[in-house]
Amino acid sequence: MSGGAEQSSAFDAELRKGRCIAAPGVYDPYSALCCEQLGFNALYLGGNAMGLHLGVGQPFVTLTETTEILQRIRRLVSTPLIVDAGAGFGDAAHAALAMRTLSAAGAAAIHVDDQIYPKRAHYHRGKGRLSEADVVCGKLRAMQQSGCGGDTTLIIRTDALRVTGSVEKTISRCEKYLEVAKGAALMVLDLGPDQISQFRAAFPSTPLIWIGGIAEPVPNLTELDAAGFALALYPFNTIGAAALAIHTTWSGFNTSGRPAPFAQPDNNILSQTLETIGLRKAIGIEETTTEAGE
Repeated sequence: MSGGAEQSSAFDAELRKGRCIAAPGVYDPYSALCCEQLGFNALYLGGNAMGLHLGVGQPFVTLTETTEILQRIRRLVSTPLIVDAGAGFGDAAHAALAMRTLSAAGAAAIHVDDQIYPKRAHYHRGKGRLSEADVVCGKLRAMQQSGCGGDTTLIIRTDALRVTGSVEKTISRCEKYLEVAKGAALMVLDLGPDQISQFRAAFPSTPLIWIGGIAEPVPNLTELDAAGFALALYPFNTIGAAALAIHTTWSGFNTSGRPAPFAQPDNNILSQTLETIGLRKAIGIEETTTEAGE
């Protein structure tokens, strides 16, 4: 497994090559292993997935919890991880600490948003609220000056397009952010291929990041690449699929008295899950040590 600094520097270079990278959402070591083994070149540890995984919701995820989940994944997975740092977990000093902590834990990229802190649960009802631009700039400046250098890519996320509905106001905010965080990438919530040209013209050298994957119509990766996005994040699809599978398996138990059958033979699923976590290696060790004479 390569070191975090080497990976994040390489990831930043990949981000600027001009082709769109797909990063499925993950929330624990097993989901990360599955996506890595499916051949993805980046993974996304998003706040919503972490909040659901912990059973508390995105607004209540802490820096400590985020770091712990990241570290557990990084012990097993070498694929670059983009990590959600929410609104920086506080003011500028907190945001700088988050940058140092998550970078040291192995994040290839870290994104921070311009929502108010503490974050509000009503965000999940589509009621976003923006922090003052100067406050956000203070956080971005502190993160840039945190001592991480070029080891970890900083991604600025803005919710301004969703909250204001104005491309002009959103671009104005982004200009302020990128002035203090030169070289950062940019994620604009709700920005799709139909509106990217205005942002591409305003920020020609800045990697633009798309986030979505659920609300139809979902553009495919070829369309996102052609539009000029450098990275596509899918925050909910993985944990949403897990939630659906759990519900499908157990919702009819009180009626049938048994879990719903798998769509494929259970032996195949069991074998696949054990193969995913690399249990064959442990069996090989046992065969040459504790079980060598049996």
